[in-house]
This record gives sequence, C-alpha cells and structure tokens, in this order.
Amino acid sequence: MDVFLTKFNSSQSSSTLRNNSSHLIDEFDEKLLNPDPGERVPIDKYSPRIRDEVRRHYIQNGPCKPVDYKFPKTLFRNKMHKFSPGWFKNSYSRWLEYSVKKDVAFYLCCYLFKNDNVHGSTGDSFTKTGFKAWNKASERLALHVGQVNSLHHKYFNKMLDLSNQSQSIQVAFDKQSEKQRNEHRIRLNASIDVARFLLYFELSFRGHDESDSSKNKGLFLGLLE
Repeated sequence: MDVFLTKFNSSQSSSTLRNNSSHLIDEFDEKLLNPDPGERVPIDKYSPRIRDEVRRHYIQNGPCKPVDYKFPKTLFRNKMHKFSPGWFKNSYSRWLEYSVKKDVAFYLCCYLFKNDNVHGSTGDSFTKTGFKAWNKASERLALHVGQVNSLHHKYFNKMLDLSNQSQSIQVAFDKQSEKQRNEHRIRLNASIDVARFLLYFELSFRGHDESDSSKNKGLFLGLLE
C-alpha cells in the first residue's frame, strides 16, 4: 500500500500534484489546503482515508468569496463583462466561489463530491476548469444547477449531510468533555476536603497497605471512597 501513498510535501506545487496520478496524498495538513479554488488539489488526489477530513475543512471555511476584490473585466462580443459579487448573495451563496488566481468561478459542492467517472449534462467539467463566461453567467449557473434530481443537487445534499454530521460529532464531543470536566471537578473537590480534614486533626494519610485488595487502605483513601 505504501507504494501508492505519499506524504504531502510542501515543496510540491499544486500543479505537480494534479498531474501526478500515480500517488495519493495520505497526510492531512490544514496549512497546505489552498483557499483559492483554482489552485486546489483535486479531491481524488487525496487518500480515501482523509478525504472527508479535507472536505470538512473546506465546508467549515465556506466558498471562497473575495467580495472586496476588484474583479477584472473581460471582453465578450464588443462589451466588457466581469464577475459580479452580487452572485454570492443569492441562492448560489453556499456553493459558488471565485478564483482570484484564474479569474473563473467554481462550485464548492461539486469540487468536494464530484465523481470523475460520471459525466452529466450540467457542466460537470467546470468542476476542474471553472467558468468565466460572465456575459452568460446567469444562464450557465441555472443550467449547471438543473432540476432537483441533478448531479449538482446530489453533491450539494452530500455537502449538507457531511456538515450536519460534523456538527453532531462536535456537539457530542463537547457534551462528553463537559461531563468529564464535571467528574474531575468532583474528584478534585473531594480530595481537597479529605486532605483538609486530615490536616486539621493532624491525622496520618497513608495506610500500611493501599493495594486494591486491602481492607484498610488508610484514612485518606478510606474517606475518599
């Protein structure tokens, strides 16, 4: 298995990893996950063992939305057009993102879950190349989204499911952590109370035999129990 897996080397560029199809990235490093969608390593280049971890990172950070960025203009049929930040505020807000590096738009949910072996009529190739036909952006976005049973909706629902799962795990972890903190606090307070009692009356803490099988472990352990 090690033949097919390699650790992510920070000296390797994203383009190198994109073209190296014989190895998978087997080590999760949040600092090396590129926020610009045009520079990201494809999900299928990560080992299946860490793919959901990578997906959770991007879901938590949300789509790349450089709202304050001065979007460049491109000439389309004798008119200048550019990406509109207003598109971030409508129904596309949870998955539409923009690459400053490449001046193209991408779809976060499709990047996270697209199966490269599946090709539909909703513009799946844009997952890799993005699109920048700003003069027809609304039409292209609507075409990509398609109907409720489209591939886009399928990937978007998967993104929501993984997001909810991650939140549920975190809530459960927080509850468990709070329970453990309360139990530690109870034990600590009990130990302090017993120690203060023994010190006040100048009594001995230890017993001759403090093993689990002992019937007389001493005053400290006896009172604590």
